[in-house]
Amino acid sequence: MRVFFATLVVVATMATGCGGSSSSSPSSPTSPTSPTSPTAPQGLEGNWRATKAEFVSAANSSKRVDVVAQGTVVTLALTGSSFVYTIADPGKPPNVTNGTWTSSRDTMALKPNGVTWSWQFDMTQSGNSLTLNGASVEFDFAANGVFEQAKLNMALVRQ
Repeated sequence: MRVFFATLVVVATMATGCGGSSSSSPSSPTSPTSPTSPTAPQGLEGNWRATKAEFVSAANSSKRVDVVAQGTVVTLALTGSSFVYTIADPGKPPNVTNGTWTSSRDTMALKPNGVTWSWQFDMTQSGNSLTLNGASVEFDFAANGVFEQAKLNMALVRQ
């Protein structure tokens, strides 16, 4: 339930997000392209499932919650320049966020539809593993309706 509310707050109110970045080829990192370009990073498109989705408090980095370890299912589908980010807490309807994505050799930006900001991640990919770290979000660590600034770190595997 905490993730559901955190995502709603992030989508509805987060104004501190970073701007997006452009995509580029791994062999030519200085030549920006769109995700659908023939020179876009190979292997990012597809369905990814989180093995870790950890929220880390911006005020106290020892305060961490891995929602996947608590039974939440987090998925990210990347097709063309569109993404679908889904969070499914046990026993709750899934929360789905749609938007556009861009990437470079080492960053990914997810821009939800209807907002001017994007979630900016540091990115690494190795085969069927994708790591996205450091996006600024808000999260309810105590499950009491009080949201705190946090960073989101995810490890995902291709489905």
